Amino acid sequence: MASKGTKWAVAGGATVAAVGVGRLVARRRQQLERKDGWYVVHRGITVDRPVDEVIGFWTDRERLDRALAEWATLKQLDDNRFRCVARDRARGGTEWRAEITVDGPGRLSWRVIEGPIPQQGRIELVRAQQDGGTDIRAEMRWRSDPARRALELTNGRDPARALQDALRRIKSLIESG
Repeated sequence: MASKGTKWAVAGGATVAAVGVGRLVARRRQQLERKDGWYVVHRGITVDRPVDEVIGFWTDRERLDRALAEWATLKQLDDNRFRCVARDRARGGTEWRAEITVDGPGRLSWRVIEGPIPQQGRIELVRAQQDGGTDIRAEMRWRSDPARRALELTNGRDPARALQDALRRIKSLIESG
């Protein structure tokens, strides 16, 4: 059974990645990959801190709450399920329930079990090959019919861009202490 800190780490990671759905972001910049009916996006960023320190950020409830305050709120429902509400200026908020799993040290995955858009993803924290930092690797998958996808892009909502923006914010918060 995972510790409370690990559960909050998982919830925080999933929330940061999942905020891509329903959040206003910049224009579409690159073609998305499609696999088996899912839109798939891979993003990553290197943080200038060792893996243990980056994991420590995710398990520090106070720091995590501060990091997420701008994007979302989350409430733990049971050992593996969380209620997430992403802030969305256009609609007031997008709510979903996610099931989150720790797949090993520095690895987590999630899937939306109740929400407006089917979604799943994973985050992996690994030692960077250079300078002793940490690579944060994220993958997010979601389903959206072509008409809805076109409307999302027309309205400036792009989960891929939101995921990259979220990773940049996390990097900034971790590196600045």
